[in-house]
Amino acid sequence: MSKNRDDATLRVYAALEQYERALDIAAKQGALLAAELPQARLDGNFALEVAQGAFTHFFNSLSTIIEARGQVVEGHRELAVVQRKFNLPVVSTGDKGTIPKLPIDNGESFPRRVA
Repeated sequence: MSKNRDDATLRVYAALEQYERALDIAAKQGALLAAELPQARLDGNFALEVAQGAFTHFFNSLSTIIEARGQVVEGHRELAVVQRKFNLPVVSTGDKGTIPKLPIDNGESFPRRVA
């Protein structure tokens, strides 16, 4: 049973790392778009009201991504409670400065288990 739980823990961790990474990439791309929109208006010498609806939607979508990130942080905290309650393995991918791409479950190795 313990091996199954350990394996399940590692799969969840790998999927969570991928999800967090995807959210950060989406946030970065949204921020780049948010920076481009006003510059495009200035460069094109458009009136301020041109494409205001699009501006609003894109900026709101970025806000939604940031809120989603916060929800993932809260989910992370909830999983930590489960990890402690059931004495599941603590996993680590090492230095957060260089986050490796993690496999979901394609036969490759999972993140290492840390005592």
